[in-house]
Amino acid sequence: MHNINHSERLPYEKLAALGIDREKADSLPQEVKEKLASGEVTPLLQVSISARNGDLITLPLKLQLVSDKYGNPALMAYPVRAVLEKERNQLLRLTEQEAERLNKGEVIQKAVEVNGEKTQQYLQLDPETKSVIHRRVTDVQLEQKLKDMEKVNDIELGMQQKQQVREGKPIELNVGGEKVSVGVDLKEPQGFKVIQGDMKEWERQQKLRYDEQHPEFLGLVMTDKNRWEYQQVVDKQSQERALKLHAPKTEKSQGLKF
Repeated sequence: MHNINHSERLPYEKLAALGIDREKADSLPQEVKEKLASGEVTPLLQVSISARNGDLITLPLKLQLVSDKYGNPALMAYPVRAVLEKERNQLLRLTEQEAERLNKGEVIQKAVEVNGEKTQQYLQLDPETKSVIHRRVTDVQLEQKLKDMEKVNDIELGMQQKQQVREGKPIELNVGGEKVSVGVDLKEPQGFKVIQGDMKEWERQQKLRYDEQHPEFLGLVMTDKNRWEYQQVVDKQSQERALKLHAPKTEKSQGLKF
C-alpha cells in the first residue's frame, strides 16, 4: 500500500462503513480533512462499526487514505489496542526483536508480502493505537530529498549516514553551520520529516508530539450539537472493546482496510 492524494474529495462511501455519513464527513474539522486527503494519519476519531452479530460497536481509531498497486483507493483504519499484538498480524510476521524495536519507537525495514507481491516496507508503531503503520520503501523519497539537500547546500553524506537513512534511522546533518535532523516518519504525508536541530531535538519533538495527544487520549467525537469536538475518547473500557472487536477476514495488517 502507498499513499495517495485525494484532495478533491473524501472517500465518502468508505467512511460510511464506519458510521461517518457524508454530512458528518463534511463537518469534520478542516485540518482532519486535509490530513485524510493528503494520505496522512488522522487524529483519533470515535466511530461506530456494525459487528457480525448486528451490534453497533463504538471505538476510537485513526484513519489513513492509501492506494494499492493498481491505484485503487482504500481506507486503512488503525483501532486502539492495549499493546502491540505481533501474533495477531500474519502479514507483517513480526519477530520478538522487531516488535521490541517498534515498541521503542524505532522505524524498521522489512520485506512484506501484500496482495501476492513481496516488497520492502518501512514499519512504524503508532504509540496511541499500538497499530503498525507501513509503507513501501520506494514510496518514501527520503534519499532523493537528501540528494537535493546535498546539491543545494554543498554537503556530502558519508556511507554510514546513507545506510542509516536506508534502514529508516534518523540522521543529523550540518547545513550552513546549523544542525538539521532528517528521518522516516510514516505519519507525515511524504513519509519523512526534516527538523531544525540535533538528534536530541528530534527525539524531543517525537516525544512531545506523542505527549501532546497521549495524556488524555484526546480525539474527535460527534456530539449532540451535531459537530465534531475534541473530547477524551479512550479509557480502559474503550480499549477493552477495541481488543474484543473481531477483525473481518479482509484484514491485511494491523489496520483494517475498507
